[in-house]
Amino acid sequence: MKDTIVQEVRDARASVAADFDCDLGKFFAWAKAHTAAERKAKHPLPTQPATPAKPARRKAAKAEVK
Repeated sequence: MKDTIVQEVRDARASVAADFDCDLGKFFAWAKAHTAAERKAKHPLPTQPATPAKPARRKAAKAEVK
């Protein structure tokens, strides 16, 4: 019985190896640069203050004194 998921993983691995000419150094350099670019894109520097705004306080109803 042939497992399709295992075959897909093998095909993907062969494709990556062909893209980088079976050079792990090239692959790891690409992966490191790609990861850094992803982090930079997903976590932009904050433009607003880090502290959240305080919630508005409700005014207490004043009881009338007679």
